[in-house]
Amino acid sequence: MGNKPMKQRLTATKKRITNRLSKAPNEYANASNYEATSVSTNSDHGLYERLAVGGHYEEIRNLRIRQDLFVVALDIGTSSSGYAISSYDSYKRDPLQISTFSWKSRTDGFQHFKTLSAVLLNPSGELHSIGYDAEYHYINSLQEEERQQWFYFQNFKMMLYNHQISRDLILHDVKGKPQKALKIFAFIIQGLREDFTTRLAEQITLGEGAVDEDIHWVITVPAIWDEKAKQFMREAARQAGILNDRLSIALEPEAAALYCRFLPVEKLKGSSQDEEISQLKTFSPGAQYLIVDLGGGTVDITAHEILPNGALKEIVAASGGNWGSLVINDEFINLIEDLTETDIMKFIKENHPDDFLTFMSVFENKKRVFSKDDDRVILHVPQSIRDIMCERLGKSVEDHIEEIDRAQEVKFQRDKMYIYNEAFTKLLSGTIEKIVLHVTAVIESNKLKVDSIVLVGGFAECDLLKSTFRTSFPDTRILVPEDPVLAVLKGAVLCGRNPQILQTRVCRYTYGICTTVDFDEKYYTPDKKIHIGGNTLARDIFNIHIKANETVHIGQKGTPKKYYLNRDDQDQLDLEIYASTKTKPKYTTEDGVFYLGILVIKIPQMAAVCNKSRYFSVSFLLDGTEMEVEAVDSATNETTGVKFDFIG
Repeated sequence: MGNKPMKQRLTATKKRITNRLSKAPNEYANASNYEATSVSTNSDHGLYERLAVGGHYEEIRNLRIRQDLFVVALDIGTSSSGYAISSYDSYKRDPLQISTFSWKSRTDGFQHFKTLSAVLLNPSGELHSIGYDAEYHYINSLQEEERQQWFYFQNFKMMLYNHQISRDLILHDVKGKPQKALKIFAFIIQGLREDFTTRLAEQITLGEGAVDEDIHWVITVPAIWDEKAKQFMREAARQAGILNDRLSIALEPEAAALYCRFLPVEKLKGSSQDEEISQLKTFSPGAQYLIVDLGGGTVDITAHEILPNGALKEIVAASGGNWGSLVINDEFINLIEDLTETDIMKFIKENHPDDFLTFMSVFENKKRVFSKDDDRVILHVPQSIRDIMCERLGKSVEDHIEEIDRAQEVKFQRDKMYIYNEAFTKLLSGTIEKIVLHVTAVIESNKLKVDSIVLVGGFAECDLLKSTFRTSFPDTRILVPEDPVLAVLKGAVLCGRNPQILQTRVCRYTYGICTTVDFDEKYYTPDKKIHIGGNTLARDIFNIHIKANETVHIGQKGTPKKYYLNRDDQDQLDLEIYASTKTKPKYTTEDGVFYLGILVIKIPQMAAVCNKSRYFSVSFLLDGTEMEVEAVDSATNETTGVKFDFIG
């Protein structure tokens, strides 16, 4: 486990905070830890109620710090997942005193910072195991006929990127068998949560129910995910047993940025010793830096400026794309099929999934440690894969490679595959070039003057990627934390403690509500004209609340807009929320506009009030990483309950 003296620290922390709370019964006895916090479940269908953020905080170093006994972060990655913990006392002494946990793979025999993002279900669809345990059991404990009945999922996170997300979204396992995506995400969160609470119980004795009472959970998501994906993760966490009012969402590059903000400069590889760069200079007030989070599925990019009080200001809307390191895995599969036969790897995956996973796992490790100075990369080839290649080709793989004149690129010899430097570099360079081009575009289009580019995530360990960045940005410091694979995970813990350290955010989308307005033929097209109750109206109007690329102060409400009721017997107001990459969309039906979900406002019935003149003033705000909405009833001037349903 992460830090040896954890048991003593946690026990002492538990006693100190318990004593502190017991000495102030009037202050804490009748207060929930998060008074009117972000989310609470309201129905089996999963609508969420949004309320203003409150809770117990302490001012430390001019920042408001959450006072929960523990903050635990869960990083659900495309390739790997893990968790980390920080106690309140530890944070006050040193914000970077964060405990992480190691995971042993019985497949390769090594300890890893994270476990695999893998889920194994038994034939009844019940959770058997996650991570490396799931991989080992599937590969080594099940016979081939048994695998036909079990469900093994791996690298499934990308299903939430650029897909139509709903509660009924389906994932297919490695053999193509379906299960609901929400169930699989809930299971991996459940598995991580249960593993954590088991390890914690070995370190500290907690009373019944204390885990739920004393922990604030944080789950990471890519910054380029929309509100649908965030709510999907919230619902998965709820199904996994995490209370919604004890959960917050952290954006992965923001988490990494916060971690690097606290990190001493000697922990950032790439700092010039001759320059004697201090932490104060690297991340001093006014300094701007770019974070490039190089995950397995996505690459997220965000830019921050350090404010005088040490907080962060986002200066460019988060961006990125699906250029994660798994794209390189696809390039490797393409290379194998180009050398042998189309769809051969698909056949191997379907008929020998154990050897396919082993083969790809070897490649996954090799691409991270590959150096531009390596003469070649050596991969172990399982016997079944070699036999299939020979059977399909009708000859030995060695002879075939010679015949097609590719021996200068690769070589097969017994159970080994040798990929020479130029060919292996080509596998990686296409993806790396796309990342560099996007970073260049972000800097140039926004005229940024960044002092440093910080690379985090598992792919940041790749020597070829780092050298390409240094060549492409010769006047900018290229920095890499000594543990880049843990930067998001540890940063998410800090986000849980510092929910307001990012004080401004640049909106990625324009958000608004679909409405009708009086028809004006000079402004609206004829196809939008409708007649209701003797009135001529224009339909499908995008009523803008927040604009794309607008800088929004966290917690600051937008300008309220009125939405009127239609009937005296109306008991709720349903408003459709839309988003767009455009700054000023006119209609909700135009290109570049997409539907997010329903905003439901419950209407208190009042006998003396005529609903036809009654309206609700609706304000949008960004409070933390998720969109919030406030609705004020014109009849009472009071804020009423608001519910979201983004995932249907």
